[in-house]
Amino acid sequence: MYLIGCDIGTQGTKSVMVNEKGKVLVEAQREYDVIKPGSNWAEQWPDVWVKAAFETIKEVSEKSGVQKKEIAALAISGLYGGSGVPVDRGMKPLHPCLIWMDRRATSQTAWVKENISRDKIFSITGNYVDSYYGFTKIMWLRDNRPDIWKEIYQFVTPKDYMVYQLTGENAIDYSSAGNIGGVFDIRKLTWSKEMCEALGIPIEYLPERIVKSSDVVGRVTAESSKLCGLLEGTPVVSGGIDAPVAQLSAGKRYRKNLLFWRLGNYRSSCQVVQGRVCRQRRVFWAKDRQVSISAPRHGS
Repeated sequence: MYLIGCDIGTQGTKSVMVNEKGKVLVEAQREYDVIKPGSNWAEQWPDVWVKAAFETIKEVSEKSGVQKKEIAALAISGLYGGSGVPVDRGMKPLHPCLIWMDRRATSQTAWVKENISRDKIFSITGNYVDSYYGFTKIMWLRDNRPDIWKEIYQFVTPKDYMVYQLTGENAIDYSSAGNIGGVFDIRKLTWSKEMCEALGIPIEYLPERIVKSSDVVGRVTAESSKLCGLLEGTPVVSGGIDAPVAQLSAGKRYRKNLLFWRLGNYRSSCQVVQGRVCRQRRVFWAKDRQVSISAPRHGS
């Protein structure tokens, strides 16, 4: 049995094939750029992720020499998706994704801090208020792009957009939902109607189907099979935000009291613990009720 993992990153996408023991057999990578149209702005059109993901998945499948029927599943992880991709009802992008490093939502962040209790946000979401979080970027699009706001069907995270391209299924996992920030209830594990109303974000703009990172969301379609090189019907696992799923891969799931240090465009030291943890700092849900607490440092 063999597995393929695909990670959609800020400046590149990498796919790997591993065996049952987790040994990496082959890998492939594609690089791309971040669009920076203004000071502290950072955005990407999803087509660069999709092209890179399809190409690297197909490359590792072909380079491995493994029979396609022996590839048991594919899982996707991705960058902190910021606003996510605003799509119409045909799942076509209406605007680039405002990714994690985009800091344009300064006035929206200030408004939230002035008008909504910090304790209220913390008690519901377990997070704080910062323009890093996707909900502030969604508010920016509402305030500055009314021409597309009325056309939006939903906001879809980078890796979930790729899952849709592979399977035709639209879903979001807990870690990605929690990373949007001020609209996800970490106790009920669903969108907070109260916070959505307070922030002026229509709850229907958020994906209805919320799953575990380990759940099979769908299967490779006939159309995507031609692009990724995998058999039609190959299971596609939801995956999650890159940092928490990387910790599981690094063995933190089984080793207590050890820190995980992640390097890249975004650097963070993290630790996996059992149970729910709220400390007014970033909290990401990955698998079941395990969380990742990170102390972030931005790379150059």
